[in-house]
Amino acid sequence: MTSTPEIPAAQRDAAAPRIPSARAAWGPLSLSYATAQLVEVFLHEGSHALAARAAGFHPAIGQFVELHVPSPQRALEAMVAAAGPVGSLVTGLVCWALYRRRGPSYPQLLLMWLAMTGVVAFLGYLVVTPLLAVGDTGVLARLYHVPVAVQFLVAAAAMAILYLVTRPLSRMYLDSLPASVPLDTPRARKAAVTRLWIPYLIGLALLVPAGLGGDPEVVFYGILGCWGPGMALVGFMTPGAGRPYERKERPGTGWRLPVWAFFGYAAVVAFYLLVLRPGLDI
Repeated sequence: MTSTPEIPAAQRDAAAPRIPSARAAWGPLSLSYATAQLVEVFLHEGSHALAARAAGFHPAIGQFVELHVPSPQRALEAMVAAAGPVGSLVTGLVCWALYRRRGPSYPQLLLMWLAMTGVVAFLGYLVVTPLLAVGDTGVLARLYHVPVAVQFLVAAAAMAILYLVTRPLSRMYLDSLPASVPLDTPRARKAAVTRLWIPYLIGLALLVPAGLGGDPEVVFYGILGCWGPGMALVGFMTPGAGRPYERKERPGTGWRLPVWAFFGYAAVVAFYLLVLRPGLDI
């Protein structure tokens, strides 16, 4: 009678297939966030510039900013100020619609972040209306002398809408996680969303190279403007993740970073440095 020799535990563990963990998501989430956020910022400022051009100005798009000579005509300045948040909202809604038609992949992560950053940026501007006079909605309130009480009512309504919107956004994020990440309980799902802070902060740091050589104050407030909505996004998504959730079966993990993802990020940063830093005239 022969017996099969026992395989040491260390060898068994080494031979076992590796199961992707939540950490496997950090690279794709960070890089896709940074790329999508820079694209969303450009589309936001581009919306300002197109509105300014339609109003007869000669605008230019810089790093995290749109520039034009101010006009004494209130309606024209209001149109330009409103164009940015509206452009962000349109970007977010379009990418949200496209996201639901795609399977798990790196392009899906880009669409997810574009949807999140676009919609949350629009609502974020409404929230800070009474607090940030130089913001787009703050400019509108100042131009039309909107009472402070009304501004706070708008901010409160936007906060409520943000809370409701982040419920489906939290499910969007949970759908993107590797199948090995436990999501069976409300506590596990909330913990998974809370850990989004790690790739989010890494992605935020990846925005910095796009601002090199620009006006330090403008770049600082531009990146700060990206940090604020993201902070609200993760904060509001966390309780939403505790709601009932049914995981969908999906082929593949979609967590390998394709080579073109690095080139895509590098191309966007190069566009900021080579095209937007000198100023892109529209």
